[in-house]
Amino acid sequence: MRFRPFRRRSERSLFHHQSYPEVRFAITVVVSLALLILRHGAPLGLPLAQVAAETGAAIERPVSDAISFLESIGPALATRAHLIRTNQTLKREILRLRAGLAAEKPLVFQNHRLKALLGRIRSIHQQFRLVRVLRIDLDPYRQEVVIDAGQKAGLASGDAVIDANGLVGQVGTASAHVSRVLLITDPSEMVPVEVAATGLLTFSIGSGIPTRLRLPYLPNDTRVRVGQLLITSGLGGHYAYGFPVAVITHVTLRPNRSFARVYARPLAAISEDRELLVLIRQPSHGPAFLRKPAFGPIHKEHRR
Repeated sequence: MRFRPFRRRSERSLFHHQSYPEVRFAITVVVSLALLILRHGAPLGLPLAQVAAETGAAIERPVSDAISFLESIGPALATRAHLIRTNQTLKREILRLRAGLAAEKPLVFQNHRLKALLGRIRSIHQQFRLVRVLRIDLDPYRQEVVIDAGQKAGLASGDAVIDANGLVGQVGTASAHVSRVLLITDPSEMVPVEVAATGLLTFSIGSGIPTRLRLPYLPNDTRVRVGQLLITSGLGGHYAYGFPVAVITHVTLRPNRSFARVYARPLAAISEDRELLVLIRQPSHGPAFLRKPAFGPIHKEHRR
C-alpha cells in the first residue's frame, strides 16, 4: 500500500488536483460575477437580467476605452513601421553610394596626376616615354622603382626620369621589358645641382629618406637660404640643364666645421608616383651646360 502524507484541512487546495481547466474557469467566472454584484450593492431580489445588464455595463466601458485607444494608436504604429523600413532602405542606399564613391576616388587622383604630367610634357624639349610604376623600394640603403618599359621601348641606362614636379632619378638597369630606376634619394646617387637664385654649383646626395637630400659640400660662408630652388646644372652631361630637383629646407652654419649642414626636400612625389616620364637621351655635340633648360623658363624662387 502506498503511503500518502496527511494534509491538514487548511492546507488543502481550493481545486482538486484532477479537476478540469473548464471547471476552474467556470467557477472563477461565477465568483467574479458574485463579487461584482456585491461591489455594486445589488439587493438579493434583483432580477438576473438587470444584474447581468449592470455587470456588462461595468465591463463594457474599460473594454471600449481600450479598443478606442488601440484604434487611435494603430495609424501611428503603422506610420512608425513605415518610417523604420524607409530609414533602412535609405541607409542601404547611402552605403552603396559611399562604396561607389570610394571606388572612384583612385580614378580621380590618377586623373589629377595625368593632367599634371600632361602640363609637364608640354614644356619638355626632348623625346620622352610615359611609363607606369610596377614596384617601389624605399629601403634606407637602396631606393629604387621598377617601371614597365625597357630596351624594347628605347630606354637605356642613364636616362633621366621625372614626374610632374621634378627629377625622380635615372634608369639604372634596363632589360627587354622592365627597368630599374635609381632614385635621387638613394645614398649612392649624386646629382650636380645649381642654386637657381644665385647660380651656385654643388652636389646633392641621397639620404635614404624619400623626403630629404643632403648638400654636404657647401662652405660655412655660403649664401643659401631656406626656400631656394635647386635645379640640375648639366655638368658632366648626365642630366640636361634645368630639371627642378629640390627646395632647401634647412641651413645650419657650423663655424668649427668646414662645411655647413644643408638639407633639401625633393620636389618629386617619390613615394606617391604611379606614372613617370623617361627622357630619352639624344646625342649632344656641345657642352651640357650650354643646352637650353629642359623645362623651359626657370623660376629663381620656389615656394610650395
